[in-house]
Amino acid sequence: MAKITHKGMWIDIKSLEGVDKRNYIICLIASCIAGGLAGFFSVTTSEQGLEIFADVKGNSAYITYAIAQIFFIYVATYTYIAVLKNQDQLFQKYNEMSMIGGAVGFILIGIPMAILSPFFGYDVGFIELFFGFAVGSVINGYRFYKTYIKED
Repeated sequence: MAKITHKGMWIDIKSLEGVDKRNYIICLIASCIAGGLAGFFSVTTSEQGLEIFADVKGNSAYITYAIAQIFFIYVATYTYIAVLKNQDQLFQKYNEMSMIGGAVGFILIGIPMAILSPFFGYDVGFIELFFGFAVGSVINGYRFYKTYIKED
C-alpha cells in the first residue's frame, strides 16, 4: 500500500508494488509531459508571450501538440486511477481529502481572483485558477497528514 510522506505532499514510490509502481511512474512522466506542453502553450499563444505559431488555428504543429497534451493528460489520469483502485482506504481517503481541498481552494482563491480581476486590470487565466486548486489541495493534504498519519 502507498505510504504518504513529506507531511502529506508525496507518496513513497518504493512502498508501491509491481504494476502499481509501474503505473504511478507512468502517471508522473505523463503528467510532466502534459505540464510541459501546457507551459509551452501558455507562452506561445499569449498576447505578451512569444508568438511562435503565426496562425494558431491552421497550424498543424499546434494541433499535434494540443492532441499530444490531451493524450498525456488521459494517460496520467487512467494510470493514477488504476493505482488508486488498488490502495487501502486510508490512501483513498487522503486522495478524496486532497481533491476536496483543491475544489475549496478553487472556490475560495480562484473565483475571488476572477471576480476582482477587472478592478486590478489583470486577466485571470487557467493557471491562476489551477493555483487556487493547488494551494487548497496542499493545505488539505497537510491537514489529513496531521490528523490521520502523524505520530506524536
